[in-house]
Amino acid sequence: MKQVYRACKKCKRITTEKNCAFHPEEKTTPDWLGFVIVAEPANSTIAAKAGIKEKGVYAIKVRQ
Repeated sequence: MKQVYRACKKCKRITTEKNCAFHPEEKTTPDWLGFVIVAEPANSTIAAKAGIKEKGVYAIKVRQ
Protein backbone atom coordinates (compact mmCIF):
# COMPACT_ATOMS: atom_id res chain seq x y z
CA MET A 1 0.00 0.00 0.00
CA LYS A 2 1.30 3.44 -0.95
CA GLN A 3 2.14 5.76 1.96
CA VAL A 4 0.29 9.08 1.96
CA TYR A 5 2.19 12.01 3.37
CA ARG A 6 0.06 14.56 5.18
CA ALA A 7 0.76 18.00 6.67
CA CYS A 8 -0.49 19.52 9.92
CA LYS A 9 -2.76 22.48 9.25
CA LYS A 10 -1.30 24.37 12.23
CA CYS A 11 2.50 23.81 12.18
CA LYS A 12 2.90 22.39 8.61
CA ARG A 13 4.96 19.38 9.78
CA ILE A 14 4.78 16.47 7.37
CA THR A 15 3.70 13.09 8.74
CA THR A 16 1.88 9.92 7.68
CA GLU A 17 -0.57 10.12 10.60
CA LYS A 18 -4.12 11.57 10.54
CA ASN A 19 -3.35 13.76 13.57
CA CYS A 20 -0.26 15.85 14.26
CA ALA A 21 2.05 14.50 17.00
CA PHE A 22 2.69 18.07 18.19
CA HIS A 23 -0.96 19.23 17.93
CA PRO A 24 -3.11 16.11 18.63
CA GLU A 25 -6.34 18.11 18.32
CA GLU A 26 -5.39 19.21 14.80
CA LYS A 27 -6.17 17.02 11.78
CA THR A 28 -3.63 16.67 9.00
CA THR A 29 -4.36 17.01 5.30
CA PRO A 30 -2.92 15.34 2.19
CA ASP A 31 -3.45 18.63 0.32
CA TRP A 32 -0.07 20.40 0.52
CA LEU A 33 2.64 21.61 -1.88
CA GLY A 34 6.43 21.53 -1.62
CA PHE A 35 8.53 20.86 1.43
CA VAL A 36 11.63 22.05 3.24
CA ILE A 37 13.90 19.99 5.49
CA VAL A 38 15.26 21.96 8.44
CA ALA A 39 18.31 20.37 10.11
CA GLU A 40 19.68 23.37 12.03
CA PRO A 41 16.91 25.94 12.61
CA ALA A 42 19.20 28.29 14.56
CA ASN A 43 21.53 28.64 11.54
CA SER A 44 18.90 28.62 8.79
CA THR A 45 17.71 31.74 7.00
CA ILE A 46 14.81 29.78 5.49
CA ALA A 47 13.71 28.52 8.93
CA ALA A 48 13.87 32.07 10.30
CA LYS A 49 11.72 33.43 7.43
CA ALA A 50 9.21 30.59 7.85
CA GLY A 51 9.12 30.92 11.65
CA ILE A 52 10.40 27.36 12.18
CA LYS A 53 12.16 26.81 15.50
CA GLU A 54 12.51 22.99 15.55
CA LYS A 55 14.18 20.62 13.09
CA GLY A 56 11.95 18.51 10.87
CA VAL A 57 10.23 18.29 7.50
CA TYR A 58 7.69 21.04 6.78
CA ALA A 59 5.25 21.73 3.97
CA ILE A 60 5.68 25.06 2.19
CA LYS A 61 1.95 25.48 1.50
CA VAL A 62 -0.94 23.69 3.25
CA ARG A 63 -4.43 24.04 1.86
CA GLN A 64 -7.05 24.32 4.57
